[in-house]
Amino acid sequence: MNQPLEGHDRAVINIAWNPMGHKLTTSDENGLIIVWMLHKGLWFEEMINNRNKSVVRDLQWTADGKLICIAYADGAVIIGSATGSREWGKTLPHRLERVQWSPDARFLVFATAEGTLETFNGHGDPLGPVLLQPEDAPVGSGAEAAAAAGGGGGVRICALDWYDGTGGFEDPSLPTLAIAFENGRLQLMRGHDDAAPLLVDTGMTLTTAKWNPQGTVLAVAGANTSGGGKRHTLRCSSTTAAAATCGT
Repeated sequence: MNQPLEGHDRAVINIAWNPMGHKLTTSDENGLIIVWMLHKGLWFEEMINNRNKSVVRDLQWTADGKLICIAYADGAVIIGSATGSREWGKTLPHRLERVQWSPDARFLVFATAEGTLETFNGHGDPLGPVLLQPEDAPVGSGAEAAAAAGGGGGVRICALDWYDGTGGFEDPSLPTLAIAFENGRLQLMRGHDDAAPLLVDTGMTLTTAKWNPQGTVLAVAGANTSGGGKRHTLRCSSTTAAAATCGT
């Protein structure tokens, strides 16, 4: 199939699949959101929404495809169902950049423009910030690295990806939440409340990171500026290799 989807009149900046419901959600520079549905081999507009106040920074479906979280730059958050109803909404006191659901849809984490990571439960109740370690902490794993952390904040979070579990879990003790910082650091966590995350220094200026469908390999991309030059780089690392490198 090769079908152009017409409906946006500005550049599309966000795309989110809902594989369970055969839906595709897109948003553009004007904040217009379109939910597309597949019917008899063709894609059609199912729902259109525009809050007309702020641009959408990120949108993510739950692993079961029942709920979508829409995060706006001005801090507004809207949770909607696959049928189009609004479940809840609130405005956070942060400029938002990214959002991820936990695999069981019980928690949400929001990356802010200030370089912090805020946690909420599925009903929108705040649970507090995640302790971030983007710098000033030794690379490794465990309580020593966590104790040496500088507290986080101030370093841009360039990517946030929480493996949704749809491909199964090879080892429940391995990390599923990946936080990538622009300065090249990775913080790999077993959940939002992991007190001893894996810390990795990629030696790159990072732009993005993404788990594979099985949650066993994390791909990171960015630029390698070592040696006086600038090389655009893509690296992949398995969770077991990262755990071994960090001494778990």
